[in-house]
Amino acid sequence: MKKSFATLAALAALSTPALALDYVCQVRDTGNGFISPVLALQFEPGAATGAVFDIYINEVHGAPIQAKIKDRGNGKYRFTYRVNNIPARPRPARIGYRIELDTVKNTVVVRGSMPGVTNSFNGNGTCQQGVLPRS
Repeated sequence: MKKSFATLAALAALSTPALALDYVCQVRDTGNGFISPVLALQFEPGAATGAVFDIYINEVHGAPIQAKIKDRGNGKYRFTYRVNNIPARPRPARIGYRIELDTVKNTVVVRGSMPGVTNSFNGNGTCQQGVLPRS
């Protein structure tokens, strides 16, 4: 839980353009771990990239990272990105993530996969728009 609060506190330093959309999502891990309970997304509609931040990105990078965005129409967006060197045993993990954000229903589905591993990581949750402070 402390990591969730640290994640939200780190978001306070994040600044975005005036036209950007901000979403903070509460995510429930539905199996196999590596799904953050708190996820922040920032993007401009029509842009090819946006920013993503969660507890794993905070652990590795300490700041939001860039994600590719695909506008799927009807208020739905797909974010894709990879996080390398996530602390894990026996060695650091490398996970590719895909986020499906529905801005109409304010829902999110998160999926992750590791090279050479058949299990995937899954989570889903709800989001709130406009909760990130502007600087």
